Amino acid sequence: MSLAADEQGKVFDRMPEAVETGGYMPVMTPELIEEQKGIVWELLRQFGQAITQGRDLTAVSLPIQLFEPRSYLERLTDAWVYGPIFLTRAAETTDPVERMKNVITFAISGLSNTGYPKKPFNPILGETYQATWPDGTRILSEQSSHHPPVTSWQLFGPDNSYHFYGNGEWAASFSGNSISGGQKGTHYVEFKDGTVIEYDLPEVHVRGMIYGDRFFEYEGMMLVRDKKNDLQARIQFKTDLYFPKSGGWFSMRKKVPTDYFKGSITALSDPRKVYSVVEGSWVGAVEFDGKTYWDWKQSLEKAKPIPVDTPLPSDSRYREDLVHLAAGKKEEAGEWKYTLEQKQRADRALRAEGRELRRKQALAAEAKKLGITVEELEARKAANDPKSS
Repeated sequence: MSLAADEQGKVFDRMPEAVETGGYMPVMTPELIEEQKGIVWELLRQFGQAITQGRDLTAVSLPIQLFEPRSYLERLTDAWVYGPIFLTRAAETTDPVERMKNVITFAISGLSNTGYPKKPFNPILGETYQATWPDGTRILSEQSSHHPPVTSWQLFGPDNSYHFYGNGEWAASFSGNSISGGQKGTHYVEFKDGTVIEYDLPEVHVRGMIYGDRFFEYEGMMLVRDKKNDLQARIQFKTDLYFPKSGGWFSMRKKVPTDYFKGSITALSDPRKVYSVVEGSWVGAVEFDGKTYWDWKQSLEKAKPIPVDTPLPSDSRYREDLVHLAAGKKEEAGEWKYTLEQKQRADRALRAEGRELRRKQALAAEAKKLGITVEELEARKAANDPKSS
């Protein structure tokens, strides 16, 4: 479906935190805003222009004042708060289009619960998080890579009615007055009949990091696929739609807020076959063909994770920096954060040494088998000699 600028946008009622021109503005005290902007200026002093020209923020050690007492492994679940509603509905229906509608609603409605003024702790390699939802859904997540930072997760619905899983690499970089990034990776929802619906999320931008108001925006294309049932959806965030003119011939056309989205469910094999049109605002509502599936005014219950009683020793709740920050001990939290970061760097160096040692051992064994020296084998490989294979 083309989202041409001459299409007329529908008006959606949005949350009180919605910015007039688009996006979500978290509730922040003036003191918190000034504290965070002061930290950003300090980062600019340390790293210069490099930090405003796309430097990877996941590799930068940030001060403890920017953090909330949660790990990213737990923070992930904020976007899934409507899972017990929409994933359960998706599992209960046998209509492939209706199932995709509910998965899309689950993914988009949860974005309204992702705007927080502080960041979570970066998980340590091997760190885990285990919890359940009140409906019995089991939640498991683990940090499976340090550099790049990759988080893997699995959710098992009640009676295994659905299996929601995937892994995502979190990327964030400074660009001018904004932080841009998001979770790069595909989400999969598998059902008992073998249907697997996969989707990718749009990119997120945090505006007003140095000056102006602080708010969140999502931008780009969200792709959803169901290969078994030949379905796909393409949903554009931050569209080029306009509201209808409200005055006379000379009145100005007004663009819809940037949090609006629009797209369609079509046949995967033939996008010209349109089964449904989806539109709305990720801080307001999700509609399919004019029927509301989610509306912020519905006051739907947001599922809160319940930590398991006997988690693994690697569970994020045992992190010393997180524990101290939760207790209001910022200085101790900062010291532990530094200690854990140093430990991660040392562990990473040991893993690199181990990989190099195994490489050399493998070369030595191969060279011995060929009856040549390691130096000769390396020279062959460098020259891409077929005899080295």
